[in-house]
Amino acid sequence: MTAPLDEVDRRLVAELQRDARASLTDLARAIHLGVSATRVRLRALEERGVVTGYTARVDPAACGLPLRAVVRMKVHGALYDKVAAVLEREPQIVRCVRVTGEACYVAEVLAADMPDLARITSELARVGSITTDLVYEVVVDRAVPA
Repeated sequence: MTAPLDEVDRRLVAELQRDARASLTDLARAIHLGVSATRVRLRALEERGVVTGYTARVDPAACGLPLRAVVRMKVHGALYDKVAAVLEREPQIVRCVRVTGEACYVAEVLAADMPDLARITSELARVGSITTDLVYEVVVDRAVPA
């Protein structure tokens, strides 16, 4: 178990989530530390696995993927490896979680249009039974609270 974050680490994580491209100088200023101390803390957060990477948030519609769907999937345990294979082949499945309850997996899929979505869900349906819901709007999409 990772040691809990102190208040300075929480502020540093929050600043990184606000702007992962911020310079060390800007981060240090925002959390009221020196640049060297900020660098040490940032490196420690990376080594502890708190900060796992740096990415850009991208608008799927601007990349030609305006359709978003949630797919719930029931899969027999012997077929879990086949789910992993479909996930590997389909980069438009941007999130998939294994869950308790009636479904085994819940996936978020981005698609160019209905035929594209049908192609992806057909791949998933070869592994298990699926239920697909189209997303009207993303109401909240937050970073992990620091």
